Amino acid sequence: MVNYYCGPLLVVCSLFLIMISTTRAANPLPAVTVTGQVTPIPAPQGDAVYRDWAERSPEVHWPTPMFNKAAEIFAHNQIVIDASCQAVWDHLVHAALWPQWCAYSGKVRIWGGAQVLQKNTKFTWVSADVPQQLGLGLSLSQAQNVDALVVECEPPSRLGFRSYGRAWTERGPLIASYHNWYIKPLGPKKCLVTFEEVATGRAARFARIAYPEVAHNSHDEWLEGLKRISEVRK
Repeated sequence: MVNYYCGPLLVVCSLFLIMISTTRAANPLPAVTVTGQVTPIPAPQGDAVYRDWAERSPEVHWPTPMFNKAAEIFAHNQIVIDASCQAVWDHLVHAALWPQWCAYSGKVRIWGGAQVLQKNTKFTWVSADVPQQLGLGLSLSQAQNVDALVVECEPPSRLGFRSYGRAWTERGPLIASYHNWYIKPLGPKKCLVTFEEVATGRAARFARIAYPEVAHNSHDEWLEGLKRISEVRK
């Protein structure tokens, strides 16, 4: 597991911790209610979250409503992979193998003994694309373990799942997020992979203030890893 949450960032944590414990981000995003349709785009405010929000894909499906009021983190990333959609899909649904090619996930356990993710599959994983160690007296494992449910699964193109952190605050889970993957064919052995995430909760509020590009940067790593492993078997 890569630990990028250290050094100068720890100093920033202490400065913002009290503020974010009682307030939302200064500029929270509207609720994500798109269902494959283009929705109004807020004027970019300069940080990575607003830039990604402005570029989000109208082809991605979201549960409606995703969050009723606001979502502090939104990430939009894309990559072209020189492999078939099926090859990419096979790596995504074999979730237990994610840690082999993605440093931002670990200890994936699919409930019920299944080998791959399917519709309504429940699984537990260690998520590190949005930091959760906020000085709340939580151990690393408590803060990063999340329980997930697959909401959308359309092989070999669409995979979407909700995740909820096991650590709770007085206002709910420390982190609640939705990861959305869309694989679009560009040819027999070429596809465009869109990866988007929306997140809310105290950890997301902290990240929006202290490190708004954290989800975008970690998703770049996810996609680069997926590209490397998928292109091994073209």
